[in-house]
Amino acid sequence: MKQKTSKQNEKKNSSSFWEVLDRIGRTIKYTSIAIAKSIAKKVAQLWKRFRALNMEKQRVIAAVGILGMAGVLFSLSLVVGISACAKHGTATALAEEIPVSDETDRLRDAAGASVEERSESILAEAESDTAESVQPEFTAEAETDANLSALLSEQTDTIEALDEAVEPESAEVVVTVPEEEPEPTPEPLVLKKHDESPEVMDLQLRLIKLGYLEIDEPTEYYGSATEYAVKLFQRQHDLGMDGVAGTQTLELLYSKDAQKYTLKEGAEGRDVKMLQEQLVDLGYLSSKQVDSVYGAVTTEAVMAFQKRNKLTADGLAGEKTLEKLYSDTAKISAELAAQQKAEAEAAAKKEKEEAEKAAAKAKEEAAKAKEQSAKAKEEAAKKKEAEKKAQEAAAKESRIDKFISAASSKIGCEYVLGDRGPNTFDCSGFVWYCLKQAGVSTTRLNAAGYSEKSGWKEIKSYSSVQRGDILFFRSDESSRVSHTGIYVGGGMMIDASSGNGKVVKRSVSAYWKRNFVNARRPW
Repeated sequence: MKQKTSKQNEKKNSSSFWEVLDRIGRTIKYTSIAIAKSIAKKVAQLWKRFRALNMEKQRVIAAVGILGMAGVLFSLSLVVGISACAKHGTATALAEEIPVSDETDRLRDAAGASVEERSESILAEAESDTAESVQPEFTAEAETDANLSALLSEQTDTIEALDEAVEPESAEVVVTVPEEEPEPTPEPLVLKKHDESPEVMDLQLRLIKLGYLEIDEPTEYYGSATEYAVKLFQRQHDLGMDGVAGTQTLELLYSKDAQKYTLKEGAEGRDVKMLQEQLVDLGYLSSKQVDSVYGAVTTEAVMAFQKRNKLTADGLAGEKTLEKLYSDTAKISAELAAQQKAEAEAAAKKEKEEAEKAAAKAKEEAAKAKEQSAKAKEEAAKKKEAEKKAQEAAAKESRIDKFISAASSKIGCEYVLGDRGPNTFDCSGFVWYCLKQAGVSTTRLNAAGYSEKSGWKEIKSYSSVQRGDILFFRSDESSRVSHTGIYVGGGMMIDASSGNGKVVKRSVSAYWKRNFVNARRPW
């Protein structure tokens, strides 16, 4: 009996050992899983931050952490194996501890029960017989639980220490290294009326080179002349004629595909009207045919002009045709030439008749003068000479006064390319209008054409100009005459300025003196 009791106690102590080992294994397993999850979470956070910051050193640290986590997971797999062995050992020891009985056979023969369920059932039935020997088991379990609690506390401190080691560095990274912002997409360049910038001057220079713009001087101001020139370019290249230099217009303008200014059939606008009016002045069109549309009639007129002036008769008003058309050497039509010849003959005849009358009257006065004394004759002769000079001077001064008065009355009027009054002008149209008001009849020419007017006295030096002279200028970029103005004395002139967008009175500055070509005196 004693021998049996001793054996039972030994088996029960063995059972208690395996059961305690099983509890330790399960506790270590769950604790290891918790630690592994925490470490994995922290390593993932660090890896994400260090990767975003492109920090190579911290990536290495994170990689070491991942390897450490792999080691923990490997250790965990060993612990799970030990726990499983301990559980099996506990069930085996408990099975050997209880004598075999009918009830035990019944439990062993139960069809759906597992080994673990049968062991727990046998242990429950044996508790009443083994209460005394189980007491040390509970004591061992309590001691084991205390040890496990201390272990959990130590592991928790490790996790908290890891938190304290990671968080300050992470916080510092967030504060000192801001997230990079994407660079803003630059807005495309768009130039429009009333803009002021260096790009506007570049635009004007390009338009001048291609023949779309003629201004007194390039500026950084996008005025009506620049807007109109952009519209002409857009019309030439089948773009929307809005006068705004947008992306498509600018790309084409600065490309090798940009065409020079040419008027051709189908074009419409003020420049077409200006061309037609010039053809009317030269006798190739009638005034009723001026409609601002470059149609078949205008094409035929241009071809007739080209043939008479020995140009290629293609009906296109290109650079050479336009230059000839507005020059003083442009040949008028045969019909107009015949008409002018007839008018000149009639005028010569009338002038001859008036001269004969004047001669007869002078002869009569001379006969009367002979009857006077020598002194009276001398005084009469002097008086007559003085009166003649005075009349010539008065007539000349009167026309100059009317010329300058007409110019002064139009100060502030808008500049419009191709217009010649009465309220909008370009530079040559303004001179033509003022000459007309002063009683001087002349063909409407451009600035270059007036500068070559052979019937007017030429002044080659600016220092020799007088009040009422017509001044002609070029630009720094070209030797061709591109602007004209009226000299009013005192170093001042009045001109229709495309740069200012209106008729202005201003001084003949160093820029104008530097670009002075010549002057003409039509008096």
